[in-house]
Amino acid sequence: MQKNEISRSVFAITCIIGVCAGLVSIIIEKSVHYVSHHFNTHTQYDAISFIFSICAIGLAGIICTRFMPNALGSGIPRTKLALSVHHGVIKTKEWGTKIIATILTLSTGVPLGIEGPTIAISGGIGSSIARRFYTDEILIKKLIYVGCSAGIAAAFNTPIAAVIFTLEEMVGNLNAKSMGPILISSLIASVTASALKGQNSLFTVTNYGFQHSTELVFYVLLGLVAGFMGPLFVKNIIGTKKLTKRFFKHHRITPMIIGVILTAAVSLIEPRILGSGVKVINDVLQGVPFTSEILLQLILLKFLVAAFCYGCGMSGGILLPTMFVGALLGGLFGNAVNLIYADNSIQLGAYALVGMGAFFAAVIKTPFTSIILVFEMTRDYRIVLPLMIANMIAYFLAEKQFYGSIYEYMSTAEGIDLPTHEEDELHHMSIDDLYIPDRGVLDKPVAYKDMIYPDQPISVALIKLRHLKFKKNLIVLNRLNPLEKLGSLSFKDVISHLEKTPADID
Repeated sequence: MQKNEISRSVFAITCIIGVCAGLVSIIIEKSVHYVSHHFNTHTQYDAISFIFSICAIGLAGIICTRFMPNALGSGIPRTKLALSVHHGVIKTKEWGTKIIATILTLSTGVPLGIEGPTIAISGGIGSSIARRFYTDEILIKKLIYVGCSAGIAAAFNTPIAAVIFTLEEMVGNLNAKSMGPILISSLIASVTASALKGQNSLFTVTNYGFQHSTELVFYVLLGLVAGFMGPLFVKNIIGTKKLTKRFFKHHRITPMIIGVILTAAVSLIEPRILGSGVKVINDVLQGVPFTSEILLQLILLKFLVAAFCYGCGMSGGILLPTMFVGALLGGLFGNAVNLIYADNSIQLGAYALVGMGAFFAAVIKTPFTSIILVFEMTRDYRIVLPLMIANMIAYFLAEKQFYGSIYEYMSTAEGIDLPTHEEDELHHMSIDDLYIPDRGVLDKPVAYKDMIYPDQPISVALIKLRHLKFKKNLIVLNRLNPLEKLGSLSFKDVISHLEKTPADID
């Protein structure tokens, strides 16, 4: 295919993936809503709810463990593994099975979200469509990123934040050249989901602002608390994963059934922790008054039950539970600040919003996504300053306690070490960053083994330098004019550059 034909076909496939992601989000959300309300698993469990939930999670467990183990969990670690190790191959039966497993799992009322599976399924759709038309591995991976971004855009109806999440978490590089298709698919998925849902955003927020200049101190404290609690939440999840693996070994369905029993028991105490918790989050964001005792109870129950259900491998997402805990943590802070000022002028929703973003940054480790996500929901610049301060504090504090993403930790607990973003950095750093300029015009073309273009990655340069036994320099040429010399590159230049930027590769 010619380059223009590829561009047109990629654009068309990007649009198709966006629509498919929007439809997948609607199918899962509507199916879960219908089934959970039919069997009353969205509120206090009764006998019928309990029997249905045990049967549903048992069936989902059998499907995943016996027929398609790759459909276990949220699916994001599996997608990252496919990108890093399996050349972007995600089989159709894998994401097809995940749709069924996700609907069965979330219909039981377990406190997890649809966003993780939606991202994984949409990425799988991208892989299947891409492999149908292309053999280029790089292009296939780009279309998986397109699917992942469309998935989160469809789940949250925040297309810009979806792009940032994909670049920050999945790609690991905010300078990705594939941003165009990723953005287009996110917008299409968001529009598709919005058209069918009849709403503009998953969360309903109002305009927030400072009432007292001294409030900034409390936002700093909120960031500190989120920075300490985030790692505890992650350790709780990883601890569950290790415990279930140790005590149940190959009996992976048993901990899932225990998770449903735990959810059923908690529903008798506080049914508001069931499901994704979007209604409770919206109530807190809108400033609906909750007593501090209720907020604390909801936080602790969601903190424990969601971590257990996610840690034991159920097909559900952790992003919404993270937002739930963060929003309620912010609401708890808002109550405390209101007592201090004692004039009822404090906007409780503002603290909930900032708490949601800060806790998200501390758990998921995507600080830019959390800021853009909240800003895109509010479209109010007045909340950005406290949001940025709290997010950065929470992120850096959490980074000191555990390094890397929760998804990397989940994979490690499964015995799989995903390549980190830093390990992949050599594929993103181009020669243009480090060659020694020495312009000139050549008399004759340079042999391919002795030359390199400035837009090629360092990894290619290292391979060529190795063939030259690291003794000769590579000639850097203008891609548009092979006789124009731009400079030279030696092995020493590469090493010197990497030594100057340890934070990027360590």
